[in-house]
Amino acid sequence: MNTTISISKDTRGLLQEFGRKSENYDDIIKRIIFEVRLQEKVQEFMDESEYSSLEEAEEWTKLKIKSMKND
Repeated sequence: MNTTISISKDTRGLLQEFGRKSENYDDIIKRIIFEVRLQEKVQEFMDESEYSSLEEAEEWTKLKIKSMKND
């Protein structure tokens, strides 16, 4: 079921700029929400981990996977 939400013309313009050619507003908003949630999870991981950067955590993960393959 669809619904209508009221947004300003400026916000509509931002959504159009952010969107991809094949996306409608619903797709754009869902993608934004997904990306924000993903960023929150990354930040939560960084806050709770001993790593100072995502790159450092990624390197550790690669080394861990490589060592598991060698076992």
